[in-house]
Amino acid sequence: MATNRSHKAFPLARRGVALLLESVIYLVICAVVYTVEYFVSGPIGGFGLSNFWIGAVIYAALEGYSWPSGQSFAQRLLGGSVVRHNGDFAGVATMALRQSLRFAVVYGVAIYVLEFNVGWVAAIAALVAGLIYASDRLTAFGPKAPWDLIAGTSVVDAVLGAGAKELGAVTSPADLQLSVSRSKQNERARRTMLIAGLSSVLVSALIVFNIFSEALLFVTDGEFAWTLLSDDGWFPRRGQFDLATLFVGTLWVTVIAMAVAGPIGIGVAFYLSEYANDRTQRIVKPLIETLASIPSVVLGLFAISFIYPNVLSPIFTDIGIFSLLAAGLGVGILTIPIVASISEDAMRAVPMELREASFGLGARKATTAIRVVFPAAISGISAALIVGISRAIGETMVVFIAAGGSGGALFEADPTEPGQTLTAAMASVGAGTDSVAGSGIAFQSLYFLGALLFIATLVLNIGSDFIVRKFRQVY
Repeated sequence: MATNRSHKAFPLARRGVALLLESVIYLVICAVVYTVEYFVSGPIGGFGLSNFWIGAVIYAALEGYSWPSGQSFAQRLLGGSVVRHNGDFAGVATMALRQSLRFAVVYGVAIYVLEFNVGWVAAIAALVAGLIYASDRLTAFGPKAPWDLIAGTSVVDAVLGAGAKELGAVTSPADLQLSVSRSKQNERARRTMLIAGLSSVLVSALIVFNIFSEALLFVTDGEFAWTLLSDDGWFPRRGQFDLATLFVGTLWVTVIAMAVAGPIGIGVAFYLSEYANDRTQRIVKPLIETLASIPSVVLGLFAISFIYPNVLSPIFTDIGIFSLLAAGLGVGILTIPIVASISEDAMRAVPMELREASFGLGARKATTAIRVVFPAAISGISAALIVGISRAIGETMVVFIAAGGSGGALFEADPTEPGQTLTAAMASVGAGTDSVAGSGIAFQSLYFLGALLFIATLVLNIGSDFIVRKFRQVY
């Protein structure tokens, strides 16, 4: 099969758009450099020339890489390609030479000589555009910028049919392969998705690094002593960081929440999966899931305005408006949709053949649900409960409002008394209340608690994965 090496010159207007797009991307990189510099080194200065220099080096390295079809970063978005005089795509060395010359003219002169004066930058761009337009009549291979004349390259429009095979009868397996352009599109999509996935990993890694580095500053500070972690209560302003106060409060809220969400959530899942008809499912399940969309701050107010006076006060005569018990019940209501939804999905995934076999042996619907469906869905139900526990441990606003220990709390094992949890303590310190004043390491204690919370949720997730793998049944 013959190949087509004909190219169409990249229009001057689109080259201008590419330059504008490239400038925007470059400024974004400079802004990212400034942001990183601000958080790593502190506010040591304004947005200065150093940020432009570092951004230029990063972007030059990015542009120097020869993308598929000899494309720069901006040209990939606009469909342009860089080719040599023989029509082949520009390689790494050629692209590096061309892009280095471009950056020297477009950005290097503007940064080093003109201190990034916008007017001069626009004048340089207009001058280069004029040279490209004039070179269209002087060269036989389309308009060329000064750096193209030196590097021996040209910018073409999407390489029309370059290397693509002509359509014809299928005579060999090679004829069934994707065209070159389609393969390049697939490769670009793959790399885009890879970059998107790696970006989430990078953000997660930066968050973990920030939390643990600040937590390390807390435990290595001169004011810190391990005896502070076993004091009479949690009062960061006074330099008291009793972890037992927070652990007991967190444990009470979690146990109470799961005592509410576990049975109710699994019961709802049983009803929707085994008993409800299609019409009921279409009505009830969205209502249950809508409960999860209620803001947690609303449930916090609900806990002190309804749960306390109407549920707890008639039972516990000495209970106050703020208590760990009220907070736990509020968190339990918030956790019900999670447990119910995941458990119902796990039960619905059990094959209908197992139910039919049980019915065929004479089992009742309740017996089938408890003795057949439940064991078959145990891995998903266990995962639902662990996710619910993680949700209860990580809940902040309900506890911050209803538990009553936002400014600090003494150690209290009675759930009818006010208390504080890990997340509520973090919210109290991070909100800029009185807890920030006083002890010099009060604010760093926020990151220390964040590190403990991260470890706890990590252990729960690992345990959930282990349980799911151990009890999973594949049909």
